[in-house]
Amino acid sequence: MSSVDVACLIEAHDDMQRLAAAAYPNEGCGVLIGRRSEGRWEIFGVTSARNLNEERSRDRYLMDPGDIMRADREARANGLDVVGYWHSHPDHPARPSQYDTDHAWVDYVYVICATSREGTGDVNAFTLNDEGGEFVPLLLIMTPREPTPAP
Repeated sequence: MSSVDVACLIEAHDDMQRLAAAAYPNEGCGVLIGRRSEGRWEIFGVTSARNLNEERSRDRYLMDPGDIMRADREARANGLDVVGYWHSHPDHPARPSQYDTDHAWVDYVYVICATSREGTGDVNAFTLNDEGGEFVPLLLIMTPREPTPAP
């Protein structure tokens, strides 16, 4: 990876925080739209998805496949891709749980937003380099305009 692992438009970051806070006290979730370029992820937009896990919605999420498909179609229509997924951790730190690790896919970025009654706290990005491996933290840089490829 380059020195910037994840470049995220400020608007996309703000949308993600707003959606995560709105889902509290349950886990919110959604799709990250962007592209992978020059060894880094670029996030231009986020979507919200329905959490189908009704029994444990406070500490688990199961993203509605229909919402993922809609996000993928919209991304492709705009020349972009699904580059990852975000979800919130109500009243818990913004770091992956074992459940998150067990259900992650290699080569995607995962953003976790800590939420509480007061709103959204830490927002951290991770990736899984090896199937069955551990999450690796990524540097999440907010940018006011569309990121450009690293030199």
